[in-house]
Amino acid sequence: MSKNILEKQQLAQINQINEGLALKILKWLMKSKVKRALRKMGRDPEMKAAIADMNYHAERVQQLAKESEDEFGISF
Repeated sequence: MSKNILEKQQLAQINQINEGLALKILKWLMKSKVKRALRKMGRDPEMKAAIADMNYHAERVQQLAKESEDEFGISF
């Protein structure tokens, strides 16, 4: 059996495992209680503010990484 065939078989098995895991997570997310909780969190002003802060800081980190890459030649 050649290496290429073995690699293809292993990749197929990995993809099956990943699909099974993703399906389980998707089913959990689609439960009515989870949907209701996510909608309620989306209406919460504190949660909206926390998400906005998180987005701001994520953008700032990306900006700093870009600046350091330009200045020091370090790539992240």
